[in-house]
Amino acid sequence: MLKLTRLITISLLSTLSACSSLGLTQKTDERLCADDLGTFHTCQDMKIPTEIADSPAKEHSRSLHFNILSEYTEQMAAELKNDVRGMEVVQSIVVASFVHLDSSLQNTDTLGIQLAEAFINDLQQIGLPVADHKVMGVLDVNDKGDFVFSRNMEQFYNPVDIGYVLAGTMQKNSRGLIVNARIINFTTNKVVASSSKFLPNIITNNLL
Repeated sequence: MLKLTRLITISLLSTLSACSSLGLTQKTDERLCADDLGTFHTCQDMKIPTEIADSPAKEHSRSLHFNILSEYTEQMAAELKNDVRGMEVVQSIVVASFVHLDSSLQNTDTLGIQLAEAFINDLQQIGLPVADHKVMGVLDVNDKGDFVFSRNMEQFYNPVDIGYVLAGTMQKNSRGLIVNARIINFTTNKVVASSSKFLPNIITNNLL
């Protein structure tokens, strides 16, 4: 290493001496800097990038939050499955929108609907029978598109044989949101499984 350092020093001195012999002046306060390729330049001549490429930060943030939300619901679904272990769940589970924990238990929002949508997928993935009660039973084709979902009960032609319902509540505090989920026997109202998680504000702020 010492020998290599001396060779580099001698090479630089030889270059400077050659410049002097050609009548070129070399400022004593100039320094040589090497770029990523190992080429030497006068430091002030090197271009230093000052701009950072724009990125769709908001979209990336939303995507990241959605992935984290899915991870939370997957954990909760696994806990629910552990509770029903040993039970024979034959009848379908329907998933209701998660509601805010208030006096009416009738208020939901975008996050409450997204939680329900996530649990439909998660319960299916862990092998529990799931039914979607919002399917009309017919395909509604019109000039706006082709539709199978509805929230109008008068449009439901195929009644769902509901065995269980997954329902949940959301409770807001200064640090985030407490989400409680439970699977309830739709005939006896008996809670057969439950799970609770805390979702920090960084997860929920862009979803509310």
